[in-house]
Amino acid sequence: MAAPVPARHRRHRAHSPVGVPLTRAVVVLVMVVAAVCGGTAPTSGAPRPPSDPSWRWPLGGAGQPAPQVVRPFAPPRERWLAGHRGVDLAGTAGQPVHSPAAGEVTYAARLAGRGVVVVRIGDRRTTLEPVDAVVDVGDRVQAGQLLGHLSVAGSHCLPSACLHWGLLRGDTYLDPLPEIGSADVVLLPLSRPPPVHPWAGAFPAGLAAALDTGPPSGSAADAIAFARRQLAKPYVWAAAGPHTWDCSGLTMAAWSAAGRSLPHHSASQYAASTPVAESDLRPGDLVFWAALPGSPRTIFHVGLYLGAGQMVHAPRPGTVVRVESIYSWARPSFFARP
Repeated sequence: MAAPVPARHRRHRAHSPVGVPLTRAVVVLVMVVAAVCGGTAPTSGAPRPPSDPSWRWPLGGAGQPAPQVVRPFAPPRERWLAGHRGVDLAGTAGQPVHSPAAGEVTYAARLAGRGVVVVRIGDRRTTLEPVDAVVDVGDRVQAGQLLGHLSVAGSHCLPSACLHWGLLRGDTYLDPLPEIGSADVVLLPLSRPPPVHPWAGAFPAGLAAALDTGPPSGSAADAIAFARRQLAKPYVWAAAGPHTWDCSGLTMAAWSAAGRSLPHHSASQYAASTPVAESDLRPGDLVFWAALPGSPRTIFHVGLYLGAGQMVHAPRPGTVVRVESIYSWARPSFFARP
C-alpha cells in the first residue's frame, strides 16, 4: 500500500469533478444537491459488473468489518424523479476515507458546501463526500490509499456522519456495492438509536436536570408549542413546512409563530440570535452543531431546546421531526437565544 499523500495547498485549475468544461459545473452541483433533496439526475440502467477483488471499502481498514449501509442505492425510474444515486456508509467524524480502487484524482475540493473527492477508475468515476481531502487533482492513488477524512458538514445523515459513495460511467449512476461483493451488506435503519460517543460520559448524570429552568413562558412557549405540533412530519432538505421540514426551516417557523423572524439557515440563525452559555440554556433557545470547533460559520445543524436536556429537531433525510437528547449524538457547539 502506498504511503498517504500529504496535503498540499496549491491552486487548482478550474475544473469540474466529471472532467468536463467549467460551464457544466452547475450540472454537477445540481446532481450533488439532488442526492439530498431529490432533484434531477441521470438514472441507472447499465448491467452491474461482477465483484472485483481489487476494490475495497472506502471506510474501515483491511481485515476490519464492513461498514454498515444506512441507505442503499435506489435509482429512480426516470431521470427527473427523486432517488438515491449512491450508498451511504455509517462512519464517524474524522474517520479516514480510502480510495476504493486504483485510479487518478480528478477532483478534490469543496462543492455545494461539502468536500468532494472524485477518482477516475478506468472508464468510471467514483465520488466520495463529505471528505476533507489530503490529495490533489492529478494524484495517482492505489486501492486503500488515504484520500482524506470524513466530515460531518454536508452529511446525508445529519446529525450523524456518513460517507456518500457514488459510482458513474459517463452520465449513468451505478451501484458501487457489487464491486466489493454485496453478500455481507447489512442495512442499518435510519431510525436506529444514535451511537454512543466517547465524550458521552463526560456529562454528569444531573446536568440535564440542572439545565431545566422550568416550563417555558411567553414567546418561547409559543415556539415550542408550534414545533411540537410538527412531530412525525418528514425531513426534506430546504423544506419550511407545512408538511415537511429541514432543521432550520423548523426553528425558523417555530419562532415565527412566536413573533420572531429568523433566516432559513442554521449559521445565520446563530448570527441573528444572542449567544448564551450551555449552563444558561432555557426552553426555546437554539442548540447548534458546527463542523469546526469555535467557528460559527461552519454551523450545519440546529435544534429547539425544550428543557431537561431535550430538543425537538428535524435530523436528516429519511427521518421525521422528533424529540431527542441534545447529547444523543455529539456535544453541541453553540447555544443562542432568539
